[in-house]
Amino acid sequence: MKSIKGNSGITLITLAVTIVVILILAGVTLDVTLGENGILNKSKEAANIMNNLVKEDEAELNDLLNELNETMDSNWNSNVEIPDPEPAGENIGDLIDNGIIKVGDYVAYNPIGAASYTVNGAYSGTGIDQTINKENLNWRVLDKTEDGKVRLISANPTASTVKLQGANGYNNAVYLLDELCNTLYKGNNATVKSLKIEDIQNKMNLSVWNYNNYANYGVTFSPNGRQYPLIFAQEKGQIVNGSTGSLGLSEQTSIITGSSTASSWTVRHTDWTNNSIGASNYVQVIYYELFHTAANNNRYWLSSRCVNVDSVYNNAYFDVRCVSTNYVDGVYTYIFAGNGGELPGTFAVRPVVYLESSVKIDTEVEGKDGLTPETAWEIAE
Repeated sequence: MKSIKGNSGITLITLAVTIVVILILAGVTLDVTLGENGILNKSKEAANIMNNLVKEDEAELNDLLNELNETMDSNWNSNVEIPDPEPAGENIGDLIDNGIIKVGDYVAYNPIGAASYTVNGAYSGTGIDQTINKENLNWRVLDKTEDGKVRLISANPTASTVKLQGANGYNNAVYLLDELCNTLYKGNNATVKSLKIEDIQNKMNLSVWNYNNYANYGVTFSPNGRQYPLIFAQEKGQIVNGSTGSLGLSEQTSIITGSSTASSWTVRHTDWTNNSIGASNYVQVIYYELFHTAANNNRYWLSSRCVNVDSVYNNAYFDVRCVSTNYVDGVYTYIFAGNGGELPGTFAVRPVVYLESSVKIDTEVEGKDGLTPETAWEIAE
């Protein structure tokens, strides 16, 4: 047999060994890659673990979001306040201080109150309910109070009238007139009351005529007729059965009904009347215009009580004050007397709006100067 010899080829043994090594390596690679513990299986396991962790995190996050939503839904409206955008314009209080807006200027105030108010017949003393409808009134600047409120008065008394009579008419005049005004004419950032006797007294020129010098004003008497509306015993300076109250003549916080008879009393005369009042009686002529000229000979109520003692007839008369073109009166409107007599009074109402000083006036509106209802200063919304 001849042997195969050569220097350039590989022997069959070397080739065989190489193939065997390659097959071994291939087997190892396949096992590492595709085996039970191979790379692919390990990658799949890692991916599954990651997916499970993501799902758990998502579930926890969803639970937290749901809890937050429930908390916000239950508390948002009651505990969280979102401030309204600040309206453009200048504060009405500053405009008055700077003399840009003056007493008597018209302001385009828009009430948001109810369409009507029912005066309870039992409380008014008439026995008949009265429905008073809201009216389209014009409004004028009355003043700026010491506590910073800007007050507007209706340019005229209401066309509607309110009837008061007897002990309960006296008892509840202040409460009913104030509540009527606020119910019908309240607004955003505004409350409303009826005009009161103090509003008039504070604008009077006392060097011309001083109501404190009115006959019997502040003097005390002990008249024979001793019947009285129950609120009278609560009034400051009045003494009933040895006791006195602290209530002002233009104050009342709740409804009160009924009358009684005193075993003893000391009655302070709190009425004053001027039947020829004129422009010179006020510190500014505009106040005569606002209080009297605007009445146009129609009487309107003040939400203020007073008592007039007639020394001739030795009787006390319980009055609710009223105003007209040339007078401020109480005597005319007595609605209950110490001897049990009573007379009804039926007059208009005079609302007064109490605006926050921060209410904005749009001074950029062309042609608005406050001199007429048509050119009234506009409140910025």
